Amino acid sequence: MRFKSLIVAGLAAGVAIIASGCDSPGSAPTTPQATRTPLPSAPAVPPTQAVQPTQPGQAGDPGATVPKATEVPATKTFVADPPSLPKCVTAQLILDKGFGGQVGGTWFLKFINSSSRTCVLQGFPGVSQTNGPSGDPVGEAAVRDEGPQAPKPAPVTLAPGGAAQFEFITYPKQVNECAALRTSTLRVYPPDNTESLWLPWDGLICPSPQRMLIVRAITPI
Repeated sequence: MRFKSLIVAGLAAGVAIIASGCDSPGSAPTTPQATRTPLPSAPAVPPTQAVQPTQPGQAGDPGATVPKATEVPATKTFVADPPSLPKCVTAQLILDKGFGGQVGGTWFLKFINSSSRTCVLQGFPGVSQTNGPSGDPVGEAAVRDEGPQAPKPAPVTLAPGGAAQFEFITYPKQVNECAALRTSTLRVYPPDNTESLWLPWDGLICPSPQRMLIVRAITPI
C-alpha cells in the first residue's frame, strides 16, 4: 500500500512540473485574441431645420391654386354704320350735256344736284332718243355696258351743287346701213326713277331691232 501511495505522489509531482513549464512567471497569457472588424461609421445627420408652414395659395403647397394674372379684356372698336343717305330723285337733278361729240360717238353727260339735300346716285341711267320730252323712244334704248373694261356700279354721293357723270356712246356710222330716223330729244331716266329728264338732241338712229346706243354706269367727276 505504501508503494502505491509513492507512485501516485510521483505522478502528481510530474504533472505539476509540466504545468509550471508551460507558463513562465510574469508572462502574459498566450491565448490569441479574437480580431474585430470595426463597423462603418453612421453618416452624420444634418441638424433638423425647422419647416415653415405653407400658407394656402403659396408655391410649394401641393393643393394650392396659384392665382393667375388679371386678364384685361381686349377693347373692341365698334364702327357705327354711316347714316344712309336718300337716293336722288328726278326732281332734285338737272341733266347737263357735258362734253363729247359725234366724231367719236361718245358723250359724258352729267347729273347735277340742284337741291339743298345730299343724295346718292348709283347704277345705270335709262337713255333713249325721242321726239319731244314726253315722246316714245325711237329705235332701241341704250344697252348697258357691263363688260370688264366698263366702270362698275357704285354709290356716288352728291352734295348740293355736286355732280356725277355717265358715258353715253352712239355709233353714227350705222345710220348709213339702215333707213335712219331723225330725232330731236335725248330722254334720260336717273337710276331708280320713273320720271325722266331731257336734252335737245338732233340726231339719227336706226329703227328697231338694230342697236346703236350704249350707256355706262354713273361715276364721280
